[in-house]
Amino acid sequence: MKGTKTRVGLMLLAALLLLAGCGKNNPSVLHLPENTSSAQTGADSTPAPLKALGDRTCRVGQETIPESTLFSFVLNEAAFDPQQGLTLKLTSANKSTVRDFVVSLPYLSVNGYMQDAYYEARVPAGQTVAGEILIESDDLRASGVSSVDELILYPLIYDDAVPMGQGDVVDGAFSFYPTGQSKGNVVYPVRQKTDKEQTFFDNTFAAMIVLGADEFDHSEDVRVSAYLENKTDKFLSFAWTDVSMNGAAVNGSGDAVVAPGMRRYVTMFFPVTDNDGSGNELSFKVSATPLSNDGSPVSPLMEQRGVYRFGNAAATPAPGTEPGSEPVTAATATPAPTTVIYTTPTSAQKKNAKNGYVNKDKVNLRAGPGTKYKTVGTKIEQNTAVTLYELQDGWWFLKCGKHYGYVKADYISQGKPKTTAAEGDGKTFAGTVNASKAALRKSADTGSKCLKELGDGDKVTVYYQTKGADGHSWYYVAYGKTKGYIRSNLVKVSGKVPSK
Repeated sequence: MKGTKTRVGLMLLAALLLLAGCGKNNPSVLHLPENTSSAQTGADSTPAPLKALGDRTCRVGQETIPESTLFSFVLNEAAFDPQQGLTLKLTSANKSTVRDFVVSLPYLSVNGYMQDAYYEARVPAGQTVAGEILIESDDLRASGVSSVDELILYPLIYDDAVPMGQGDVVDGAFSFYPTGQSKGNVVYPVRQKTDKEQTFFDNTFAAMIVLGADEFDHSEDVRVSAYLENKTDKFLSFAWTDVSMNGAAVNGSGDAVVAPGMRRYVTMFFPVTDNDGSGNELSFKVSATPLSNDGSPVSPLMEQRGVYRFGNAAATPAPGTEPGSEPVTAATATPAPTTVIYTTPTSAQKKNAKNGYVNKDKVNLRAGPGTKYKTVGTKIEQNTAVTLYELQDGWWFLKCGKHYGYVKADYISQGKPKTTAAEGDGKTFAGTVNASKAALRKSADTGSKCLKELGDGDKVTVYYQTKGADGHSWYYVAYGKTKGYIRSNLVKVSGKVPSK
């Protein structure tokens, strides 16, 4: 799979990627005829060319980035040739007299599908550089594109003489609608479907579907074709690691970047030693990670291992699966058991979040849904409020304080905590223990577990008082990080403590 510039991939900032158009619509037509080879150039197969955009300029960042006065990036012309594809002609003008800039445009999207642009140009101070990008007809047709109704560019303009993320002039997305369509009326092509496909995951923020795998050109390499979909508002980097064939490790990996709300097809090649065509399971781990704008590490939204089983794939593709055709119903496949590990909640999870609390003392928060995963932060105290996002295999994915993680469902109750420090009238009172020995207990009962033994002069924070099981008055207090109940006659408090 073709690579991209590391700096570009790391510095794409999703927060600025608003798909806003620049300039007026140009209602010209760009048409790619389906099932037409590049040799067919007759009148019946040659589409009407896209008219030049001429002086309709879109100076990237002009509306949102004040520093764009240092630079202008202009799309001068977009045209289609049936033998070559979509050609974009660009002009980059550096208005600074002292700083050199780099213009990088590794990707663009056509009708919702990502295409590799591989464009990069260095523009010295005070100079203007012309450039050109070609997206081949075969690549467009492979994505089911028959008319370029939406064209989105993702340029990054930066000064590489300064630290990453500190010399950027522009990092954004800019949309054009060559056929006069409005943003909301663009119809994205349906994805390819095959009788060999197996879904690795398709959740609220991403999808990864293996469409097929086979030997490449009778070599030892295994070629894997896949469909990716990014459902988030951030750039996602999909990476394949830990590859193995029938349990034997394979020296190969792959990655691909997908813009917010976009889709793409990728082809990966994995070198398999002594491949005799008898392999029936290709295993690998897939991670989907948001890209930072400064190169800093970012935790994956998810990491998931899966197995593509060749035994579930038919010998030949189902009819009607050529690009641009109507979708066919895929044969039912049995994917290997997989587990989605969330590190931050998705937008859908946030929307459907519930209140909850921990109903057991000293509970572990773990990085995944099981005891095999490492613990996160410190143990959670009983009655601690949490935000519940999703129940997975008997474990809640939740937020506790500043941490996200998993807690066994048996230790979680839905609703608000029965007892919290915020109850009462919201005020707190300073208290001092006036006994040589005073037990701080788990509940307002002399038979309850002693959490800590306090002594004369120890300072506590008092929240409220309540009547205990023994008929006496108890204070709910905090001593350091430990919260519990202490008999009210053992604590001297200034002020009237509310009852509960």
